[in-house]
Amino acid sequence: MLKKIISGYYSKVLFICIVCLCAVTAILLFFGSSLLRSQELDEYLQNYDIAINNLSSVLQSKENTFSNSLSPMFDDKSRNRALVQLCTQGLDSLTQQSQTQVTSLLETICRYDSYLGGVLILGNSGDLYQYDARYKTLEDIGLEKKDFTTPAFTVTLLSDSTLDSLSSGYEKPVSHVYGLAGTIFAYSSSDLTEVGRIILLYSTAELNNLTVSANLLPESTLSIRNQQGEILYSSDADYSSQDKIPLTFYDGSSTTGIVRYPRNTQTMDQETYYCASLYNGLYEYYVSYQVPKSALPASYNQTVLWILATGICLMGILVYAVSLRISDRRIKAIQEGMSKVGQNNLDYRLPVPKTNDEFTKIIQSFNYMCGELQKSVEKTYGLEISQHKAELYAMQTSINPHFLYNTLEQIRVQILKGNTADAAQMLILLSKMYRNQTRRNLYVSIGEECSFCENLINLYMYNYRNFDYEIDLDSSLKLYGLPKHTLQPLVENYFVHGLDLNRDDNFLSIRVLPLRREDGLYARFEVEDNGVSATPGELEQLREKLSGPVLQDSGDNNGFALSNVNRRLKLVFGDSAGIHASCGADGQGFLVTFTIPAVLPENLT
Repeated sequence: MLKKIISGYYSKVLFICIVCLCAVTAILLFFGSSLLRSQELDEYLQNYDIAINNLSSVLQSKENTFSNSLSPMFDDKSRNRALVQLCTQGLDSLTQQSQTQVTSLLETICRYDSYLGGVLILGNSGDLYQYDARYKTLEDIGLEKKDFTTPAFTVTLLSDSTLDSLSSGYEKPVSHVYGLAGTIFAYSSSDLTEVGRIILLYSTAELNNLTVSANLLPESTLSIRNQQGEILYSSDADYSSQDKIPLTFYDGSSTTGIVRYPRNTQTMDQETYYCASLYNGLYEYYVSYQVPKSALPASYNQTVLWILATGICLMGILVYAVSLRISDRRIKAIQEGMSKVGQNNLDYRLPVPKTNDEFTKIIQSFNYMCGELQKSVEKTYGLEISQHKAELYAMQTSINPHFLYNTLEQIRVQILKGNTADAAQMLILLSKMYRNQTRRNLYVSIGEECSFCENLINLYMYNYRNFDYEIDLDSSLKLYGLPKHTLQPLVENYFVHGLDLNRDDNFLSIRVLPLRREDGLYARFEVEDNGVSATPGELEQLREKLSGPVLQDSGDNNGFALSNVNRRLKLVFGDSAGIHASCGADGQGFLVTFTIPAVLPENLT
């Protein structure tokens, strides 16, 4: 193939130009992709910069409003005295009223912040008390870390691990907390006397909710640490590691403001991370993040750039191979035409080009073949439809002799009984039915078929007067069609096999109900009586007969009418339209059902 491409002089020149174009495109792609990735990385990690700013703001807000949170300590002098007494003399020195005052004070402090889960009280007496906001109880849990202290009159951040080390009796209000420690003092008109420490226990859930709402990568980690490197909060809930991000801490000696560490990369455990940190010099804590490089989403712009670069190279090759492209286009057009014809689109013809080349001759031969194939298929289809119509008409006419014999026999009986008026009425009904029979149409509307059945039932009423009937036809289905004399054999089947002459409550019901399906409207037919029931063996034998062909000359007339109707329905509407026979309600009587699509008579073929 390469020898064919560079066989001529101009082919060699064009080939060299294409190679140069691809080389320049690759160089530009490399530098452009690097610039795009750097810009996208800056834009993506801005969300993390915002996230650590928000975390810092929440924590700074807690510390800024710490004194306001403790304001209930000074609103009531009696509660303040009770708290001072607790810090200086211990819990046993308090009266029941004083204990209630202290508990009420701590409850008031916790009330206005849903994330404040409890309070620790460290008195100068050396005792440690815990107030649980859930149970509103104050307990002496005992201070085990006797050398523990915090700077007086200064808000201090305490980590989860530091709080755990204070006492073995300490119980966390939630899984992870951090503490804000302040000074409890007794005040008079002249001076302030330090009497203990109060530590507010805040849940890290507020910080975690803020991290979750930022929609950051689950592989990334945001953390808050104090000046000593202790973890106050970690988004991955891992509070065991003291060096989650290897950053050089700012010592805080020259500023009390906010210092931001620039973003850099760190390698830990063979994984490269993008890291950045924010230091609050006033309250001495760090807010940091680390994002694994492998977890960052793929660059859409880089992908587009690669596609464009690849497209430029391909376009150069396609321009060079224009002659081959024309040939491929002609061949593809012929293949698409064959595919459409293969999908039974016999009306499709390939457009004939104006040029008189080999492809034109192939296209003309192909179109001629499609025309002949279409004629052959249409002829075969027409013969098949004619055969179905002939078979359907023969089945309908096979019903008439049996029906005529039964009706004439009933008229004869009426005349012998002297009921000439009834016989005349029966002749009128019979003439109406045979006038309809002489119509050569194979299909009638559902309304006409039900009217025909009612005439038939009225004829039987002259012979059997111990039954009643009901025809329930939904008005929306009257105009739709079905093969003529579909219901008549089902009605006759009742009078021949199902009517119980010893009963006065015989009942025959014909229901035609609309049924909505995904592919359109259907009509459901139910012909049910309360007469003689079929045995399970008879039902099984009948179902086997319905699943097979109609045997015209088998000599076994049992179930022939049902098989006839079943076959005609399948011829017109397909196999899914066959009838189903079963016992009626409560296992009594006989029920025949079938469902056909709602189609107008003139559209049935």
